[in-house]
Parts: sequence; structure tokens; C-alpha cells
Amino acid sequence: MNFSSVNGTSTVTGNQRDTFITAVTKNVIVTALCISINYINGTLVRTFREHQIFYSNPRYILFIHLVINDMMQLILSTLLHIISYALYKMNASLCLILLIITITTTLNTPFNLAGMAIECYIAICIPLHHGQICTVKKTYILIGLIWAASSLSILPDLFILLATEPLQFFHSRLFCARDFVFRSTYSLRKRDASHYVCFSLVWFTLFYTYFRIVFAAKGAAVNITKARNTILLHSFQMLLCMLTYVGPMFEKGLLYVLPNQSLAVRFTSYVIVQILPRFVSPIVYGLRDNTFRRHVGRYLLCKWSMSNHPESLVLIRDTFTTAFVKNLIVVLVWLILSYINGTLVATFFKHQDFYEDPRYILFIHMVINDAIQLTVTITLFVLSYIFYKINVSFCCFFILVAVFTTRNTPVNLASMAIERYIAICEPLRHPQICTVRRTYIVIGLIWFICVAPDITDLFVTLATESLSFFHERVFCLRQNVFKDPILAYKRQVFDIIYFSCVFLTLVFTYLRILFAARALSTEKASAQKARNTILLHGAQLAMCMLSYLSPSVEIVLHLIFPGRILEIRYANYLIVYILPRFLSPIIYGVRDKKFRKYLKMYLLGGRCRVKLQTVAPG
Repeated sequence: MNFSSVNGTSTVTGNQRDTFITAVTKNVIVTALCISINYINGTLVRTFREHQIFYSNPRYILFIHLVINDMMQLILSTLLHIISYALYKMNASLCLILLIITITTTLNTPFNLAGMAIECYIAICIPLHHGQICTVKKTYILIGLIWAASSLSILPDLFILLATEPLQFFHSRLFCARDFVFRSTYSLRKRDASHYVCFSLVWFTLFYTYFRIVFAAKGAAVNITKARNTILLHSFQMLLCMLTYVGPMFEKGLLYVLPNQSLAVRFTSYVIVQILPRFVSPIVYGLRDNTFRRHVGRYLLCKWSMSNHPESLVLIRDTFTTAFVKNLIVVLVWLILSYINGTLVATFFKHQDFYEDPRYILFIHMVINDAIQLTVTITLFVLSYIFYKINVSFCCFFILVAVFTTRNTPVNLASMAIERYIAICEPLRHPQICTVRRTYIVIGLIWFICVAPDITDLFVTLATESLSFFHERVFCLRQNVFKDPILAYKRQVFDIIYFSCVFLTLVFTYLRILFAARALSTEKASAQKARNTILLHGAQLAMCMLSYLSPSVEIVLHLIFPGRILEIRYANYLIVYILPRFLSPIIYGVRDKKFRKYLKMYLLGGRCRVKLQTVAPG
């Protein structure tokens, strides 16, 4: 794709393409960096919340605000980066919300750095007044002023947009970048002016505090090297933030030297300008500060693991590297599957052939269902490493969504097998029986059948537990929230009923299609493909059923490998929860000729026409 840089944002003017492999690689790199930095930042936030020594100190309050702000900015900019590859265009109103938050958090960073530099200056140069000037209350007021100042920089752009654009603009779909939304020349001029003023003030603040600390150190004949180094790190982070505004000139220079590497140049610029500055915050206090480092080490280097009995806790240590690698593998697998599944969903909705065919409607419902299930279970997996315990109310929500979507999968497989049976064995009646309307009714029934048995767990818990229980923090497992023994027996009974019915349905449809193929010589190829599809459904169902055998398997493996409980549980998680979700794209995304034709178009062509719009807000 051809690019031109407009005020720090790369805009698309042409038609260069990234190959599918290149696009996936770039998104994986960006997401891995986002996860790595936010994993460390999440540990810093948890450390801050767990110890009063931090949230009663203005210095650490400002620091943790910077960390949370950078986490928000990094997540949103990475999300917009991925959307530019996966969806390309999105609703203008949603884009507007994402851009305003991203721009505000980007502008917050230099203001927060200036506030931290001033606090450090007061602590070193006028220590007797530090306790009166830098109070917790005044620190929170300063944080409010930082958000107000950043909001005042972007809100005029919103008002100009409302005044100059017609109402239908907010319902249109566009490439989500600042210059595609705030298109007025007034917005461009106002933005440049506000940037010059804000960054000049911040730079002046950093220089002033640095030299005052240097002179104070000489006059007091004491070593204040660490404070000076901290200000220098703030200045370095500020310099990285300012690259956003000199980035376009830097890119033009590189493009002049490397004219055929425009996509690589802009991707590198995005990593350096948007991601690298967010890596400095953990270093300033997370690694250099002795107090923070001592407490952070406890959370980074160990993980709690449940024994075979939930009521007994065993502290089993994962090194930080091991924990990080495990989470990274899980999240990368999730990203790859979600990218493929997202492309399948986009393919489905782009072509009327698919959303008027009951077969594809049921398939895409399973893809979306599996994507939800995978997202929720991986969220719980990552939370178990970062926070260990979470609020019971949130845990209830996550567990119920995971349970509903997990139970949906086998019932959806049975419905798809029945549809194939009708198409092969009752082809003349297939259009009358399998209509689009009835397919959506079946999907509604699937959700009702799967929700009804397990929602009773919530009602029983509400009836048996006190209200205070829902404000507690627990390790988020189903048996830790829905603790009544009756619920465990009820769950086992329904599991047996559901999976027996689904298994019988798959066996029945497979055998009927097998006999139909022998009787109908003209449809042998179609019947053979249908049989293979149902066999794949059977394999997927078998893997889904592993979740009910896995506790017994874990116990046996633990007896054989007593020192490998974490590795056993991790391998079990990958096989039981992630691997079954890998089959859905294969069944139709690769095997189905019609789907494969359109899918290639999006994976290798149009969908990877990456307007590598390096979202460089602010």
C-alpha cells in the first residue's frame, strides 16, 4: 500500500499489500509486545494495590497512574492496529470513541511525567515542605487536572466534527485513524498549536527540575544521583513520546533511502513511537526502586496452584520466565485462532451465499461461540497468574459465560450433523425443512437448552450464600463459587445426558449417510464428504468430552510425574480447551470449496491490504 504521512499519521493513497504471513507476523509481534509490557504493568498495579506503603505515597500514586494510563493507551492502539488488518473499516461512532480515549491517554503521558518531575524536585530541593505540598488528596486533584487538560485538547476536535459533518457520517464505515475522522483544517491547526504549547511546557519543566536537583546536590554536598537519573529517564521517555511528531519526517528520510520498504519502515516506526515509550515506565520504578522491586519480585516469581482438592492450597513456584512463556503461548494461539475465525466471520457476512444457507449459519454460530469461549477461558487463565484471586461477582459472570459456550459446542455439532443428514438423505425436503428462519430458531433453542440447566447454579448460590460472599475475592474456579454439593451431582447428570444425546445423534447421522451413499451411486462424492465432516464433528466432540475426563487423567499423571503438576495442568488446558477450537476453521474454512475461495481472497489479498495506519494519536 502506498502511504503519505499527514501530521504524524500514515495515510493510505495506494494499493500495496502485505502477504498473509507478513500480516500475521506483524500483528503477533505487536500483540506479544503489548502482552509482555502489560503483564509487567499489571503486576506493578497489583503490587501497588496490595501494599499501603504505595497508595499513601504521592510519588507512587503518580507512577501507577502513568502505568495504568500507558496500559490503556497500549491496548487501544494495538487494538486499532489489529483492526486495520482484520476489519479494515469500522463504524465511525465506535472509531470516534476509541480515538478520543487513545488520544487522551497519549496526551496524559507527558503531563504525568512533568508532575512526577515536580514531585521529585520538591522532595529533593525543599524537603521540609514536601509533606505539606505533596499530599495524597492534592495528588488525586493533580491527576484530575491532567485528564482535564488532555481532554480539553481533543474535545474541540469533537465539536468541530459535530458542526461540520452530516449526521450520516457517524453511521458510515471508515478506516479508523485520526486524519480520516477529524478532517477539518481547523482541527489540524489547533492540534499542532496545542502540541507545541504542551510539550514546550513539559520540556521546560523537566529541564528546570533536573538542573535545580543538580545544583541542590552540589550545594548540599550529598549524592542525589538517583533522583537526577530518574529525571533523565523521564526526559528519555518524553523524547520517545515526541517522536510521534517528528516521526513523519523521520519516515520520509528512511523512505528516501529505502523506497521499496515502506510497510517495514512504518511498522518499525509504530513499534518505536507507540510501544517503546510504554516500556520505560516499569523500568523507572518497577526495577530501579528498591521498595517496589522487593514486592514485585514476590508476584513475578511465584504462582499459586490448586491441588487436587480445591479446599487445600499448595504454593507451587513458576519462575517469571516460565509463567511468562506459558501465558505468551496461550495468548498467541488465541490470537492466531481469533484472527482466522475473525476472517471467517468477515467472509460470512460479506457474501449473501453464506448467510442465506443454514449450513453456514450454524457453522458461523459455532465459530463465534468458540471465539467467546476461548476469550473467556484465556482471560481466566491469565488472571490466575496476575491477580490469583478476583471478585466473586466477576468470577460468576466469567464462569457462567464459559460454561454456556462450552455446552453450546456439542449441541451445535449435533444440529450441523442433522442438517447434513437431511441434505443427503432427504434432499427434496431439505429446502422446506432447513430454512433460514428455522435455523435461527434452532440457535435460540441451543442457547436455551444450554443456559437453562446451569443458570440454576447461580440461583442456588444466591439463595444459599450471604450477600457479602459476592464481594469477596476467590481463585476463580467453578467449585469455588458454586459450592453446594448438589450442584456438582446435577452438573454430572446433565453432562451425561447432553453428551449421550449428542453422541447418539452423530452416530445415527453418520450411519444413515453411510447407507445412503451406498444406495445412491450418483451422490457418492457428496455423501463421502458429508461422512468425513461428521467424523470431524465426532473428533471435535471427543475432544470436548475430554474436559470431563481430564481430572482423572491429571490425577494419574500426577502420580506418575509428581513434580510436574503445573506442566500437566498446562498441557491439559491446551489439549482440552484450545485444541477443539482449532477444528472449526478446518471443517469449513479449509475443506469447503466455496468458503476456501473467498477465504483466500481475504487472507492473502484484500484483507491484508494493510493501510498500515500507524495509529499515532496525539
